[in-house]
Parts: sequence; C-alpha cells; structure tokens
Amino acid sequence: MPDDPDIIAAAKPVLRVAILGSTGSIGTQTLETIEHLNALNSQGNHPTHYEVVALCAHENTAVLAKQAGVYPNAAIGVCSPAADTSRFNTSTLIHNPGAPTQLIDDTQPDLVIGAIVGIAGLPSTLRAAQLGINIALANKESLVAGGSIVTDAAFKSGAKILPIDSEHAGLWQCLLSLQGPNYAPPSTAPDSIRRVTLTASGGPFRNKPLQEIQNATVEQALNHPTWSMGKKVSIDSATLMNKALELIEAHWLFGLSANQLDAVIHPQSTVHALVETNDGSVLAHMGPTDMRCPIQHTLTHPLRATNQSNPLDITALGSLDFKPIDPARFPAINLAKQVISQGKNAGTVLNAANEAAVESFLNNQLAFGDITTIVQQTLEQFECHPAGSLDTVMDTHNKAKASASDLIHSKAASAR
Repeated sequence: MPDDPDIIAAAKPVLRVAILGSTGSIGTQTLETIEHLNALNSQGNHPTHYEVVALCAHENTAVLAKQAGVYPNAAIGVCSPAADTSRFNTSTLIHNPGAPTQLIDDTQPDLVIGAIVGIAGLPSTLRAAQLGINIALANKESLVAGGSIVTDAAFKSGAKILPIDSEHAGLWQCLLSLQGPNYAPPSTAPDSIRRVTLTASGGPFRNKPLQEIQNATVEQALNHPTWSMGKKVSIDSATLMNKALELIEAHWLFGLSANQLDAVIHPQSTVHALVETNDGSVLAHMGPTDMRCPIQHTLTHPLRATNQSNPLDITALGSLDFKPIDPARFPAINLAKQVISQGKNAGTVLNAANEAAVESFLNNQLAFGDITTIVQQTLEQFECHPAGSLDTVMDTHNKAKASASDLIHSKAASAR
C-alpha cells in the first residue's frame, strides 16, 4: 500500500457507483470487476467496498432484471419507452428516456460509469460533471459531440473524467508518471509532451484491397479480429472512425492539439498508447486485451489492486508491429484532425453524420466504403458555431444527422 497521504485519503471505505448502460459489454464487465474488488476487500486486500446504487439499461430488461436481483438496493432505470418492464416493481422504476440523468440526481453517487452508446450518453455525462461527480467514461461520443460543455462543467465543479477506453486509460497511466499519482483528466497537456500516439488494431480490413473494403458486407465488418463489441463500435473500428473519435476524445481529456495527436496500426493490440516527450523519451502503456483492466483502474485510482485478468506474457508475443495508417484506406483519421483544428461544434457534426451512416450501413442502405464519405460531405455542408449548451449540441446533432440521411438517400436514389 502506498505511503502518500493524499493517495491513502483518496481510498474511500465505500464507493457508491451508478452504472449507466449496465447490460452492455462495459457494464457487465464493470459488475464483474466490482465483484472481484469486493472479494479482495472482504479478504482485507483492498481498502474500498463498492456499492452499486443505480443500474440503467436501454431495453435489455431481461439482463437488467438479473442484475437487479444481485443488487436489490440499486435504483433501476430503463430508457426505451417500448421496453417490457413487467419484471420490475413499477413504483421504484424510472422508465423514460431521461432515466440516466434522473438516477444521478436521485442517488448522488460517488462515481458514474458512463457506458451508454452514442449521443444518448451525453446528458447524463454532463449532469454528473455539473454535480462534481467523477465519471468513468466509456461513452466517447459525450466528449466528441459535447467536449466543450462537459469539460467546462468538470473544470468548474472539480469532477474528474476517468477514461475506460483502453487507449485513453493507457495514455492516462503514461501521464501519471509525468504529472504525479493523483493526476486525472480533464486537464491541459504538460509542456513536456511532443506527441501522443494511440494504437489501432486495424480492424477486419487492415490488409484487404481497397475495392474489397468498399463493398464489404455487414457480417465482414462486424468480424473484429481482437475485441468483442457491440455493432456500432465494431463498425466504427472497421472504418477506423472509432480511432478518429478517440483522437477527438484525447483532445478534450488531455488538452492535446491536432499536431500532438497521431494513430498507428498495431495488430497485437498490446501497446495501447505512446507518449513522446520533448527530450526524445517515449513512454508506452502495455496490457492484456481485457477491458476489465482499464475498468479496474478507474475504480481503484489512485490505488492499484490485484487484477482478475491473465497477466501479459511478453515472451509469448513474439513481436510487436506498428504500421502507418493509409489515409486512402482509412480517411477517418484525417477527418478527426480536421475536426480538432476546426473546433466549435465540428465534433458534433462528425459524430451525428457517422451515426446516420453506420445505421444505414447496418440496414444495408449504404455501402461500407461510403460511410466516411457521408461524414466528410456532411462536415462540408455545415458552418461551425460554438457548442454553447446541451440544447445547442442536441440541435446540431439532429440537424447534422438529418443532413447525412438526406445525402444517403440521394446516393441511394442515384444508384437506382
């Protein structure tokens, strides 16, 4: 156990956690990690007990009901009006699209796990930031679309945004060695940083010919070689839009400019982030391909606890490969840098257009190779303005998504 008094003081005897998006991959792995940490606590091997005070899902009420059975004292929220909630006590259930935000207001947790997919996660992320509640964030769209309003609220309230994405969690841990053990985003970049590089597996099409990528099927695009994820994230990984979103997210989390951010193909997905300092040193974060590792880091920071994952065996790796990203194959990366440099609500437009394009591709209404084309064309149509407020962000999101949908329909009509 570390001797730093600030670190010891940060270890709460009980940490009250709200899990928004509890039935998805991040949500279920968070619950596994909490069970693991509570077992360590009961054995005297970790100072904190984790109390689950809220669980929220979109529509998977079958899994949510099982989770509620394990955590009977947790407040329950369901977002989809069409979801079957007959399994729950309706007198205590929050059943409306605003359930995540209401759960935060009602339970006032110490930590919010933001694992809701898409722009739907923004209101609850913003609310937690406004209330000074720390956020373990897996919902990158909250910062891509609403980075200015979320980070502004966090700076004013003192809330910390603790990244769950493996790349940002790795970057954060590299920066801990430069900034000290209690460092956490959002923050401004240290003067010593020259460049930050995030790694990408390259997805299922990293070695495919361009023509084959253009006409890839939904099944092919969902077949990620490394990670098991939901459909939206899997498609974003196949286009590398996921990495583009992560670059924008890193800009907001760590105060990095477009010139300080880069991405490379790293098929092994073992190195998650690299930080080059102005004296030529390069710090790298390595870890197993197990999301429970970054989840646990957000739950235990600034402490460290024994992990449940298999340890990384570097002798079994054989080699680590890094390749530049071909902009012709993956134009999303340059779009991200354009958005960072442009500022204002450009991230909102990119995120909305991408959501519309991915939805259309999954519904077989758009060719895979046209996803990033639609995003680029939508960005070209919009004049960027300051984000301003949640209402402004959501209004921009809706208009940009409608514009992207119009472009998609026009493309489909011209193809007939």
